[in-house]
Amino acid sequence: MNRPAMIFTAICFGLCPMLAQASTVAYLDVSTSNGYADTFAINGIDTGGNGEFYGHNMAENDFTLSANMLGDSSMPRLGGSLHVSNSTNQEVEYVIGFLMPLMDVDAGTYDWDASLTMTITGIDGSIRSIAEEPIWAAMVGDHDIGTMFTNPFELAFEGPGTASIDNAISGNINYLGGEYMSVQYSFSLSAGDTVVFGGSMGFVPAPGALCLLGLAAIAGRRRRRSTSSAQAAQPDHHRA
Repeated sequence: MNRPAMIFTAICFGLCPMLAQASTVAYLDVSTSNGYADTFAINGIDTGGNGEFYGHNMAENDFTLSANMLGDSSMPRLGGSLHVSNSTNQEVEYVIGFLMPLMDVDAGTYDWDASLTMTITGIDGSIRSIAEEPIWAAMVGDHDIGTMFTNPFELAFEGPGTASIDNAISGNINYLGGEYMSVQYSFSLSAGDTVVFGGSMGFVPAPGALCLLGLAAIAGRRRRRSTSSAQAAQPDHHRA
């Protein structure tokens, strides 16, 4: 079993009882080559509709991390940003996984898409893939969604500055069910430098679903206009 499958499976089996009790809790798993390893439960904040915001900030002696994710557990879709700064004077490897619970996702064939922008800032900066892993990998349930910046990969620059790269992929999946959507970042970051990942991934609504959403919105506007017109036509009994 490869590293993404091992990490995400371990998180799922270890935390499934908690997922059953609190479906709006996501999990952030962080490990480094310096020996740091921990998993954090993140309570979702309702943003309206089916959206949940998941945020977590941490500052250790060797690194700082900020994760800001927005997810829809019923579509499902996940996007946001991840900031990591290496506070040491040596290159450090990081494996960071984010897991979002799924709710009421029907089995079936779905189109999906994903995009990622990666920006590194510092002095003589570099970010590299590690072992046999891609820098970015995603799963829905037990299904692999896709990978980006596969091994071997390196983005680097000399002197002070910034370097950035982006990518986008898409495909389809025969989804048979599952309890989570997960994304993993595996990379080696140069001493004293910072990397920022931004992007999104998830299922693409079928054209029929989009059409229904559009019709519902039109019907809602018509109902509001009809109600306003009826109210305007009523006599004003408060006038003298």
